[in-house]
Amino acid sequence: MIRTVLATAVFILLILSTAALSNPVTGHRQRIGLSGTGKIQGEIVKLQTKAGSFKAIFREHQRGKARGAVVLLHDQGSNANSNEVIRPLRLGLAESGWDTLSLQLPAAYRGNDAGAWQSRQTVINERLQAGLDWIEARKPPNRVIVALGDSGAIALTFAATRTPEQLQALVLVSSPLASAETGAVPPPLQQRELPILDLYAERDHPPVTATATERRNAAAKAGYEDYRQRVLIGAAAGFHSQEDSLIAAIRAWLANKIAAAAAGR
Repeated sequence: MIRTVLATAVFILLILSTAALSNPVTGHRQRIGLSGTGKIQGEIVKLQTKAGSFKAIFREHQRGKARGAVVLLHDQGSNANSNEVIRPLRLGLAESGWDTLSLQLPAAYRGNDAGAWQSRQTVINERLQAGLDWIEARKPPNRVIVALGDSGAIALTFAATRTPEQLQALVLVSSPLASAETGAVPPPLQQRELPILDLYAERDHPPVTATATERRNAAAKAGYEDYRQRVLIGAAAGFHSQEDSLIAAIRAWLANKIAAAAAGR
């Protein structure tokens, strides 16, 4: 009898595990603990778009006066609380005085190409706008987007439609800014004054390192004076064990941009 019960229990667990792995949406929800059982270290908020509702994780600034708000976009095959880059940034920037809002984007497998992720651009744009609208209610002094991987090209296109009053800076982390069809995507021309940090690891994914020169040249050709590209020496793709250096680099760049903007006002 006991053996039968144990066998049944194991069988049920195997079915549940297989279902979670085969369904990227379910798998993501379990990994980031959207049911409220996970150690989120933040507040789960529910946001709305025309396509329906989705969830995000908000972390209020932990010290001093708020410097502003950062909206985080994870890469495909990742999630809003991924231990790789996203979670360290949303917690680390909050410790540095920034409110952070990490958006859960449509589910996708990591193996998909950039074109597959860019096909979700409309949905991602709607979620990004919903996130910015949500933080705007808190009246942040500055608004920043930090985008990881293939979300970078989407964030760059989105940022081109914002005014300097709506968005103060854009940070691209390990973003090749390329699609399978068009190759390197040049920075948009509509808002040349937008400060952009293009940050990647010395041993990043090949598409990121291989297009670094193209990205830099495209920015120069577009007339961007406030585009900066930086490579984190010694870091590998994912910035494992280099999270503190990643946070410090972004924090310092943002502080510099804020100080410069304040001096110009």
